[in-house]
Amino acid sequence: MTRNPRKTKALSLALFILMVVGCSQVALAEDYNHAMPMLRMGVGARALGMGGAYIAVANNAAAGYWNPAGLSQVEKWSFSSMIAANMSEDRKYNYLAIAGKFNFGALGFSWLNSGTSEIDKYSDVGVANGSFDANDHAFLFSYGNMMDKLMFGMNFKVVYQKIDDYSKSGVGFDAGVKYIVDDKANIAVVAQDLGTKVGKAVPATFRVGIAVFPVEGFTIPLDIEKVQHRSEIKLRAGAEYSYQFATDYWAAVRGGVNDGEFTIGAGLKVAARYGLDYAYISEAGDAFGENHRISLSIDW
Repeated sequence: MTRNPRKTKALSLALFILMVVGCSQVALAEDYNHAMPMLRMGVGARALGMGGAYIAVANNAAAGYWNPAGLSQVEKWSFSSMIAANMSEDRKYNYLAIAGKFNFGALGFSWLNSGTSEIDKYSDVGVANGSFDANDHAFLFSYGNMMDKLMFGMNFKVVYQKIDDYSKSGVGFDAGVKYIVDDKANIAVVAQDLGTKVGKAVPATFRVGIAVFPVEGFTIPLDIEKVQHRSEIKLRAGAEYSYQFATDYWAAVRGGVNDGEFTIGAGLKVAARYGLDYAYISEAGDAFGENHRISLSIDW
């Protein structure tokens, strides 16, 4: 009986997925406030509008965050950005990324920043003593390449945290693979924050994802996420419909579910090069509520 090489590769990757998920089921008994939560908030209004299910979709500069393997699909140069609006507690969250394609593969750089300003400061006896700021930064240096239909990539990550007079820095790694099953489906596996530490260890995050493209214009992704030291497994799912309404103009509508929280979004693409996207999301926890993400992307 003749073996189908495509099915053999897909089976091998599926076994690898099962191994990753199995290995991630460790240290479930203890939970705590995880370091650098910014690293797990997600980037890009397109991705977040689909519930954050994106590791098997990402194919531009934003892949540096979601799955560096997807950088290998950048045609020449790609730029991605995001700002967050209406965040509670005077918080901010910003993101910039750029990626380029070369003979030896694709290279990318991403910057993430989150923080809160003018936090009230008190002395040991409870007397008001001015205010201070808190900021987190992450710098991702990414590489991605492709062998036939199998893509692979990794990030070297530098993280920096400053809270008033306290500051700490550290490094870590991400790794991902993405496989094009056919023109109707991709599957992917990502491991983030391997060995990342800023004062205390940042928990590793493992994701398994699939994206299907049933008919022209539709994208339907699904991700499963497991964070180290947490017992729950998170499910993210979404859908996008993109429609060309005029020469060189496309509009998209999106919706999704991010671990039980609904998201919606929309986007406009011009000349298959310039993209403007919006997402309305609800953050985990009642204290943080709902806010908005706005992204600009350019591919050339």
